[in-house]
Amino acid sequence: MSKLFRQRLTKHLSEMARYLRYVFNDHFVIALMFMVGGLGFGYSNGLKGLETGIWWAPYVVIFTLLLLLQLGRLATLMNDADVVFLLPRERSMHAYFINAKNYSEIMAMLIQIVGWFVLIPFIRVTDDVSWLFLFELLVTQLILKDAFLERELVLRYQYRIKIIQSSILFKWLLPVIVIGVSYLVNPVFGLVLAIILNIGIRYISFNRWQKVQIDWNKAIMMENNRMLGIYRFFNLFTNVPSITGSVKRRRYLDFIVNRIKPTRENTYLYLFSRSILRGTEFGSLYLRLTLLGMVLLVFIQQQWLIVVLTILFIYLIGFQLIPSYFHFDDIVFTHLYPINEKQKLDNFSRTTAIALSITAVLLAGTTLIAQQDWKTALISLVLEGIEILLLVKFYIPGRLLPNKSSN
Repeated sequence: MSKLFRQRLTKHLSEMARYLRYVFNDHFVIALMFMVGGLGFGYSNGLKGLETGIWWAPYVVIFTLLLLLQLGRLATLMNDADVVFLLPRERSMHAYFINAKNYSEIMAMLIQIVGWFVLIPFIRVTDDVSWLFLFELLVTQLILKDAFLERELVLRYQYRIKIIQSSILFKWLLPVIVIGVSYLVNPVFGLVLAIILNIGIRYISFNRWQKVQIDWNKAIMMENNRMLGIYRFFNLFTNVPSITGSVKRRRYLDFIVNRIKPTRENTYLYLFSRSILRGTEFGSLYLRLTLLGMVLLVFIQQQWLIVVLTILFIYLIGFQLIPSYFHFDDIVFTHLYPINEKQKLDNFSRTTAIALSITAVLLAGTTLIAQQDWKTALISLVLEGIEILLLVKFYIPGRLLPNKSSN
């Protein structure tokens, strides 16, 4: 069973690497560098305004550590067919789960350590603590995370202990008590409580799993939900076959497409507009990237970074919308339309220009409301307008026409 997990892990990592190439493309890496740099610069400036003894600082640390514990779930890599083909090997599945937990623990612990490093400057500025205190806090955090993963392993079995299934108790209440005691009272006491909690969950897991059957349906459902979250993230940047966009009627948006004149020249303008408004993969991608840009602008304070970020998001959204040009090519009836390629390209450029203009207004409006800076909002809007013009007049036609000529 250990060999089976290693085979699945190799396949899983290969799939993740393939999607990550789309996520960390040149454009997103540049945007990510600016975002991380801006957030780091803002974090550094924010620390300068803090001082030791702020009453709310410990609660921010406790809450942040509690949120960090929620990151990183047990990756079993189970498939729907396992309930049939692996059922005869059920007693050997525990070795499979142990391998899954060991892999998941590596990823989860890295998240906890990175989060701990990020918190260190805030803790050192707002509280007079030693490095030993910080190290004990980290060890407590890692032990709690191990207990989290051990509990997730327990939940894959048909245990009759109702208390172990309480997410509120084991994911929120007990951890906040342990972290609170560790930070507010004594880190050694918190460490002891974390060890006791970990041992208790391990006792339930190690001493009873041989007498309890695997809850196959639940185990597979939990893994499918975990992978669905990962695929949804990847779907922000590229099409994922496992994620299919659900088309919605959205009658309340008819007033938008009804403004399009029903002429032969506007055929694809109508189709492209409908594809975005009805929530296809590209419509959902457009909406999520726009909302992501708006959220980031709320937290960034630097004027130059706001302008650069808005320009990057307009380019990123426009770049991600380019594949929607071929969205209707698999429908045979569209090839019967008496429309040449130039008319289709003009309709697509116009649709893209309208969509990007709406995004530009929303980003500028977010800047104006969040930062109360009309100059930055105006500069961003003007530069976004110039960028949209360059995209739809030169960049997009240059990207699409060579593809068509090669076909």
